[in-house]
Amino acid sequence: MNKSRRKRIDESLNKLADAQAAIKKALEEEKQALAKVPDDDDNEEKREAMDEIISSLEDVLSSLDEAIDTLETADF
Repeated sequence: MNKSRRKRIDESLNKLADAQAAIKKALEEEKQALAKVPDDDDNEEKREAMDEIISSLEDVLSSLDEAIDTLETADF
């Protein structure tokens, strides 16, 4: 692999790390917001929707972790 392609991969890795940090922050904020929603019947749908968002963000983070690990351990 030539220097130019290695540089693009490195730049992509940095962008993935930035995205990962932004999503982690959003996840923590969503968890904090969920903690403030009363646990009653009136808010059940809202809590379920927030739980789905949290689950989706955790899935995305898992995929990003895997992608970053793969790029970092690849022999480029």
